[in-house]
Amino acid sequence: MTSLAQRTGAKVNFLHPKVVLQLYGYCFELPDCADTQSYPEVERNLYKACLTLNGPYIRQQDHAMADANRLLPTHRLAALALAGTFSDFELVNHRLPNITLLQLIKSVRFFEFIEAEARFQPLLQAFLERFGCQDWPEYFRKLSGVIKPVMQAKKRGRIAVEVTPDADFEANRAFLRHFTLPENMPLDQADFTSLRTTPLCEEEPGTFALVYPVLVLEALHKGLYFQFALANRTLPKGQREPDWRSVYCDLFSEQYLMYMLLDATFRGRGLALSGRAIFDGWQLKGQSEPDYYFRHDNRAVLFESKDVWVNKVAKAGHDFATYLDEVKKKFYEDEEQHPKAARQLANNVKRLLRHKLPFDANFDPAELIIYPVLVVQDRLYNQPGLNVVVNDWFQEELAKLAKEGLPVHNVRPLIIIDADTLLAYHEDFRDGRLVFEDVLEEYVAYLRAPAWAGISVAEDEQRQMQSIHPFALFLENYAEKRGMSGTPKEMLYQILPIINRGVSDEPAQL
Repeated sequence: MTSLAQRTGAKVNFLHPKVVLQLYGYCFELPDCADTQSYPEVERNLYKACLTLNGPYIRQQDHAMADANRLLPTHRLAALALAGTFSDFELVNHRLPNITLLQLIKSVRFFEFIEAEARFQPLLQAFLERFGCQDWPEYFRKLSGVIKPVMQAKKRGRIAVEVTPDADFEANRAFLRHFTLPENMPLDQADFTSLRTTPLCEEEPGTFALVYPVLVLEALHKGLYFQFALANRTLPKGQREPDWRSVYCDLFSEQYLMYMLLDATFRGRGLALSGRAIFDGWQLKGQSEPDYYFRHDNRAVLFESKDVWVNKVAKAGHDFATYLDEVKKKFYEDEEQHPKAARQLANNVKRLLRHKLPFDANFDPAELIIYPVLVVQDRLYNQPGLNVVVNDWFQEELAKLAKEGLPVHNVRPLIIIDADTLLAYHEDFRDGRLVFEDVLEEYVAYLRAPAWAGISVAEDEQRQMQSIHPFALFLENYAEKRGMSGTPKEMLYQILPIINRGVSDEPAQL
């Protein structure tokens, strides 16, 4: 491998995370047996196994790219990028410190949301009893034993957690076993579902190996949905939430977290209305109200929020056509042709330009610049090329509005923004270090950057590649050049004392 790298002048790596996780899943289901190979033999055979699994993975990639070129013939670059990342994007594109901080903040906000509502008290207590915790800050303090080793790791390799052999050994071990792969049970290999929900493996009593660090960190917040769903099933029918998914996706993700972030971004700068405020104040007829609306002078931002999951089988990497169909159901229209995301945004563009949104009509439609923004709750949708595809569906709807005589010349492309990006930079928007509409305008210009006289081959390749970059990547680079790290420090400093609530005479920690 070293020789190949030297000959080609490039980095060589055949241990792709997806292949390694597949191999781990296969090995986990094998029965225990005595060692029959030396360590060098094991190492050599593991490499051979990875090479063997690379074959099907490469064939899947080739098949996906062929399908993408066929299904997206007018967007070849976006097609290739999306086909090459749709099944494993979040496994290979991550910055662990950022993920940790943002997942932590979202988790604390989630518990604050649950704790504040009397109706959720039985559910919260069922969750705490399941984990053997007095309150939810204790839950975080116990979980910190898993998070810290990931954050402190200096190099790649095995990461394990050793439970301290003290009076709380069994209680702490029982806590971590909730996140541990169950023995003698078949794993759900589709999109590594079992590994995502239980990303630890107890090698021996009190020793827990982390299967894959990013899965452990994302379970910090994503896992709460599933853990609370399990707790909900244990409640008596009268105390059970009949639609837990609606509670999590609509009440928390959209009406609590997104409203909080967008209020911080826009309040005091112009007309800023949440979807709930619009619904309560105007009771719009026809298609649903925008999930959030902002206008300052001649620039308006229409928001649509989607907390959706693509079917795990479609995302597993075997069939790009099925995956694209699933995405279209989530972001364009479903099987019953109900409008979703892109169509909903286009419908509200139409109503705005026709002065059919009664909460704001004091503008000239021909002069109004409109930014349609799709907020998603998972960084998975930061895949390169996805924004191009969803915007293409939006442009089809916009063309229909143009035929109706509406002035759509100032409607900007649809932009996908994930909630983590909003969270990371909302304090910069709030405090004026960034202006939301200005950044959107910069992103549109970045996507449409023209070639120039004397452009080199390398520069032209970069210019073309940036046309499929997600907003999250653009903003990260844009803000970094201006001295902003994407860490909401004020909110972070607020939550550390909350996590250590009830712990006396100790410094704030996690």
